Amino acid sequence: MKKFFYISALLLLLPLLGIQNVAAQCSINNKYFQAGETLQYDLYIKFAATIKGGYAKLTTQNVSYAGKDAYKMTLVSESQGFARKMFELNDTLACVMTKDLVPLAYMKDAHEGGDYTKERMGYTYANGKVKTRSIRHKNGEFRFDETIENDACTYDLMSVLFYARTLDYSNMKDITETKVRFITGKSNVHMRIIYNGKEKVKANDGNKYNCLKLTLYIADEAFDNGKEAMKVYITDDDNRLPVRLETKLKVGSTRVMLKSYKGNKHPVNIAN
Repeated sequence: MKKFFYISALLLLLPLLGIQNVAAQCSINNKYFQAGETLQYDLYIKFAATIKGGYAKLTTQNVSYAGKDAYKMTLVSESQGFARKMFELNDTLACVMTKDLVPLAYMKDAHEGGDYTKERMGYTYANGKVKTRSIRHKNGEFRFDETIENDACTYDLMSVLFYARTLDYSNMKDITETKVRFITGKSNVHMRIIYNGKEKVKANDGNKYNCLKLTLYIADEAFDNGKEAMKVYITDDDNRLPVRLETKLKVGSTRVMLKSYKGNKHPVNIAN
């Protein structure tokens, strides 16, 4: 474990080598969110039935990474009460991105159903290439330490969510697909972001929101349809606030519903 923490520290301190070489390819003019954005959710867990029991919180904050100004986005989820007896869930997922949304790091600490997974990724950029070093321990045992190279912008489960918030949906038709490189564990695959049109969603703050409906699939070249990673409903406005998120578990699934928000950059599109 000492070795793991040592390597994790190195990942977080890696210099931003050659970041300018990929800035034109991967950088995004972020007009949708800002530091201080805080979203609170109610958590539901679904097995044979759907049980409300727990909370989730998604935050964006300013940090310094390798001496550069950056964003850190963190999603904390925890089951509570009866739902926790059914399924223990205590997850913290986080990513670090430049101010123009180039991924720099990913961190996962997940307690799920009796298993504990600790994962760290670090991104370096040089000579038009993106190298992602991914390290995983599970239940205290080392699983892998892999470095994956791509010549295209590459994302993880957290950074791809924020990337999806920046896409131009104004001219998209239903079932429009955006494909990006994606690292899951030590697998180098694609993430397919499918735009499924618009829908009104009633949140747990009592309001209905005009939303854009997205489905995110992990797609290996060997499979046509891939594996669904997440359904996301984001506000149809300049914030693209996630109102509802659905994810798969080993058995069952989770859903979070927006309960409150603050720190949004623009007015929110609340439905009539």
